[in-house]
Parts: sequence; C-alpha cells; structure tokens
Amino acid sequence: MKTFVRWQGNKSKHLNKFIEYIPEFSGTYIEPFVGSGAMLLKLQPEKWIINDLNKDLINIWKSVKEHPQEIIKIFKEFGKKFKHLSKENKVKYCREITSKIEKTPYDINRASIYILMKYCAYMGDILKNDDFSYPGLDMNIYLNNRYFFLEQNNYNNIIEVSKFLNNSNGQIYNKDYTIVLDKAKSGDFVFLDPPYIESHNYQFNYNKGEELNEKFLKKLYKQVKKLNKRDVKWMMTQADTKQIKEMFKEYTIKKFKVYRRSSKSYVNELIIMNYH
Repeated sequence: MKTFVRWQGNKSKHLNKFIEYIPEFSGTYIEPFVGSGAMLLKLQPEKWIINDLNKDLINIWKSVKEHPQEIIKIFKEFGKKFKHLSKENKVKYCREITSKIEKTPYDINRASIYILMKYCAYMGDILKNDDFSYPGLDMNIYLNNRYFFLEQNNYNNIIEVSKFLNNSNGQIYNKDYTIVLDKAKSGDFVFLDPPYIESHNYQFNYNKGEELNEKFLKKLYKQVKKLNKRDVKWMMTQADTKQIKEMFKEYTIKKFKVYRRSSKSYVNELIIMNYH
C-alpha cells in the first residue's frame, strides 16, 4: 500500500534506507507523528496506534478508514470539472476551494478537499503562516497535465488502506504526542518522525501555532528517555545538525541521503535508535 495524502516529510522514498534497522517486536506499533503514514502502511502491523497534532490530517485518516467510497466519489466529481479547465482557471478554482477550507466542518468533504488541494498545489503547500492559501499548480499538472491522484490505481489504494485500518487492531488519536507515548510499554515499538528544526525557514506550517525550537527538542529528548526506562525500543528520523547529534549522542546514529525538491539538492538526515 502507498500513502494516500501528500504530506511534508513523507518517508515513502526513503523507507528502504532504514527499514532494515527496525527490530522485531511483539507488541504495538506506535507512531505519534504519523503524517502520511508511509512506515505504517509498509509494515502493516497487527496492532497499532497512530497520532498527529494536525486535526485535518487525523480527519483524513479517519475518513479514509470509515468512508473510502464517499471520498472516491468526491474525487471523481472534482476531476470531471477540474481536468477540463484551463491552467489559469484551474488555479482560480483551487484558490476558491482552498479559501473555504477554514470554515468547512471536519467531515468527509473537508478531508477529501484537503487531500485534493494538497495534490493540486505546488509543493503541496496550502498552509502558510497559519493561513490557508493556494500557491499555484503542482508541476506535474502544470507541465505534464498529469492527474495520478484521480486515477483508478489511486482509488484502489485508498480502498486497500481502508481495509487495513479496519481489519487490524488500531487506534487513531489527535493529541499531543506525549499522551500517546505514555501508552507505550515493553514489547512495543515506537517510530518517531517529528517536524525537523533546521537553520532555514520553511515556507509551510505543519500545524497552526506550532513552535519548533530548542524547547521542542528538549521535550522530545525527555520523552525518549522515559521510553528507555520502560524498556520500549524506538527509532527516530531527524535533521543532520550539530544540535541534534549533540543532544542524542548517547544513542545509535546512522545517516541516509534524501533529495529535497525545495533546494534541488541531496542532504543527509539521521536515524537515531536506542538499540544496536
């Protein structure tokens, strides 16, 4: 299964670089910053807990779990109009839709529109400086007239994800990540893919009002120390910075390369583990 929502930090293309480091575990798979859920959908654990602070993201996960056919229907209706518009009118249409997200109830319609706008927007960025806005068409649409998210293969994937979420033993939360980590016990495995703190300034928001600073990192460090005391194995992906390497120097650290479209360059990221 593939991810079904475009999300910053999606690890789909990099799973093969660190999946070999995932230990065997008999308990629950726990992911407190689930994002697009690439690791969850790759491992397909029997027992799982996922969480994210972003209310829209969790609304999307719950909607895919409970109402996949309704989402597909909304996608198809959107596609009938969107595909035939000129490039200029595509942008106008998406800007109009995106401007209404804030006042739309957290339901299937909002989840569907949110997914669609993320796919249609350049770099998937529709939340900037705590406000919804539409920056322009994604390059695949603008240059190549491609709409893979409106194709049958994508619809089939949404249905498969829904089946997995319903047929396994899982829980979906929209809480502070510390509350979810408190549920972890010996035998469980925690995969942490938190927002990165780096020197450059991102142009998008993960969550409204969220502050990514040293205080955030220190809190994260204290939380993984608590996991150690409960004999919980954990793996974390992180930015390759001096600050990160110094703070987590007592743990096993590996590097892997990723390509970032925003800077059009390869950079190192880190895998940090409390086991060898």
